[in-house]
Amino acid sequence: MRPICWLHISDIHLRATTEWQQDVVLKSMCRNIEEQRKSGTVADFILVTGDIAFSGKSEEYALAEKFFDGLQASSGVPKERIFCVAGNHDIDRDRQKYCFQGTRNIVCEPSKVDCFLAGGENLDTLLLRQENYRQFQDSYFAGQERIPTNDGLGYVSRLEFNEIQLAIVGLDSAWLSEGGADDQGKLLIGERQAISAIELAQRGNNPPTLILGMAHHPLHFLQDFDRQPVQNRIEQEFHFFHCGHLHEPEAHVNGAGRSGCLTLVAGASFETRQARNAYYVVKLDLLHATRSVESYQYNPISGEFWLETVNDFQIELKGTATYDIQSLAMAKKAYCPSLAPWVHYLSALILGQKAEFLIPLLNGYTFGSLDIFTTLPNTNLKQKTTKFMTFKNVLDVLYNRELLSEILVRHGESIRKYGEALTEACDKDSILQERLQNYNRDCRLLAGEIPQMAFSHTLDLLNELANAGEWVSLREKAERLLSFGDVMVVNEAKRMLALALGNLDTPQDKVSAIEHYQSLIESDSVIFTDIGNLATLLMDVGRMDDASSTILEGIKTFPEKSNYFGAIGQRIVEATGNRDLRLQIENAMRG
Repeated sequence: MRPICWLHISDIHLRATTEWQQDVVLKSMCRNIEEQRKSGTVADFILVTGDIAFSGKSEEYALAEKFFDGLQASSGVPKERIFCVAGNHDIDRDRQKYCFQGTRNIVCEPSKVDCFLAGGENLDTLLLRQENYRQFQDSYFAGQERIPTNDGLGYVSRLEFNEIQLAIVGLDSAWLSEGGADDQGKLLIGERQAISAIELAQRGNNPPTLILGMAHHPLHFLQDFDRQPVQNRIEQEFHFFHCGHLHEPEAHVNGAGRSGCLTLVAGASFETRQARNAYYVVKLDLLHATRSVESYQYNPISGEFWLETVNDFQIELKGTATYDIQSLAMAKKAYCPSLAPWVHYLSALILGQKAEFLIPLLNGYTFGSLDIFTTLPNTNLKQKTTKFMTFKNVLDVLYNRELLSEILVRHGESIRKYGEALTEACDKDSILQERLQNYNRDCRLLAGEIPQMAFSHTLDLLNELANAGEWVSLREKAERLLSFGDVMVVNEAKRMLALALGNLDTPQDKVSAIEHYQSLIESDSVIFTDIGNLATLLMDVGRMDDASSTILEGIKTFPEKSNYFGAIGQRIVEATGNRDLRLQIENAMRG
């Protein structure tokens, strides 16, 4: 699946008096776009965030038609996939002056804005100031499917790429504009317009994977009472918000990190021939969870556009259907058996149901949110964690389009490497290992693999008895669970019972412990400590050959725990003087 690519153009300011100058600059921009297309950067669509004309006059839109004809030819993007919104320069300020002034004085609170946007002759009269822009949009882009919002200000269009649904949301921020510095803090989009557009975008049985919004003005140009509710709607629902007006490129993420809305303020595509005119190329790679923003700026000396900056941002899709912890954990275990000790924990991290990530310290590790990594140096673990979490987008994009097993084979390398990093850290830190095991048990509970009653109450009590060395009481409590109907609960009870019996003094208890560990090893829920404890017990009862073969089998089953098994094997070598066993262990550890 190739990245989705689009152009973001703004503030063209077409007028007859500067036609020759703008022709020089805009033809240079089109040449630059054509050169990129020939070298492989193919735009799928174009967003134009207003100020197409200079004063909203009809003759200026005749120049716009000429410009867009050239843009189509250069980019290869048909006019049906070029989406525009009005800017303050698309307002004919010579029309409806009194209506405009009266409206600005009246719509000074949310309830009055809502009433005004409900429609009627007052709104229709005010919008005559945009009549030339709207006629141009309707005639030149006649084949474009745009669903208008209830107030008629905004619209929604739908596109599809590789079965990925995109909603393009155009919002009108210029309907109450006059132009110039007086507009700042006095404009309105109207929460009603934003709500209507979002509802249109999400309508139907196949909601969009991505919502891309656009308006001419940055949101700080809105009146205070309108800015916050509109901004909240945009940041909660949009993945991108494009605007212009400032004539200076700017890109930043609003909201929560990787899932936040990326706001792109385009520079002016034509201000003057001497200005640093600009446009954006945006590339979205969903499978690698990246948003790349390339800013191209005009050099007045050379007369050419050049790549000025490249900024990369991560992305996390919001609200898409995905897998549950249990199905993802089982698929991971089948894909990479060495991940077995952590598969539920890893799955919960990816699905956002657990947020405790391994954080490196100077002397050891701790756990914290993914956001903490942004403040840390660019370590190997940081890179592996970041790549690990991009798998969430892979699941969201390919959900129900490919088998989960196939998705893991093609894209699961980052999961395997992250799991290996956890295992390596645990080999050096037994306390960390115990904590991760507890996290994994918590996630098995979340997944419903271990029933709430047995896990949260009984198992906690068993762990307390084991930590206190209360072996007789532990034996009694664990034996009661052996008849429990759930296989996973029975296996946990066997593990605790085997631990208790192995620490009691009678030979028969140790034999029973060995039998329980052997039963666990034959089950799907075996963990590496089961094998290690069995080998230790076999050594304690004098079954050195069985202990030796158990250690070798442990290294084979859990190669990432070879150091753990090697230490137990060394005790067997020391007790028996079996140098052949030492060589066998060393060979097994080397793989």
